[in-house]
Amino acid sequence: MKTSIKTIFAAGLMALALSSSTVYANGPEAPQTSSASTISIASIKKLVITGNVEVTISQQPKSKRICTNEGNTDVLVKKVGNALYISSKNDTQGAKVTVYVDDIYRIEASENAVVQTAGILNLKYLQVFLKDNASLDLNAKTESLYTVMKNTSALNLKGATDFHIITMEKLSRITLDKFAAKKTDMSASDVYVAARR
Repeated sequence: MKTSIKTIFAAGLMALALSSSTVYANGPEAPQTSSASTISIASIKKLVITGNVEVTISQQPKSKRICTNEGNTDVLVKKVGNALYISSKNDTQGAKVTVYVDDIYRIEASENAVVQTAGILNLKYLQVFLKDNASLDLNAKTESLYTVMKNTSALNLKGATDFHIITMEKLSRITLDKFAAKKTDMSASDVYVAARR
């Protein structure tokens, strides 16, 4: 009798352990990440840039590589869904990376990220989100441009768009002297816009 109770108890524990494993196995999957060397350039639609990193964005639809790291290995580049995440936590030396894109629709930069474009980006729509001390020198031609700026972020715009929506905080800065928009909607009341020359 004692043996059979011990056997039943052990079998019950084993069944509980197996059912717990099954619950985890059938639970929601973790986001899939990929190595930057295996990514298709057309699959990238969004850039998320954080940390002390300098990023140059180059529109080259036929590029066989997604990015190049210019002499600094302290940078993390990973793909999650249609977003490419670029980050560096080295506070003393900024990493330098060139990213090759096709048709992106969003650029996010934060912390001390410094982002610039090489040549003109020709895009239908583009959303730009800047915060902290991030800066972006953007040369683009779009149908629609949506910009959101927070903290002491800075945006230097060149190029043209049909419709531009700007939302920004008091300490953020935007320069528009080499940028043309057919229509502009300023949705924030407390902004600083650099004077046009």
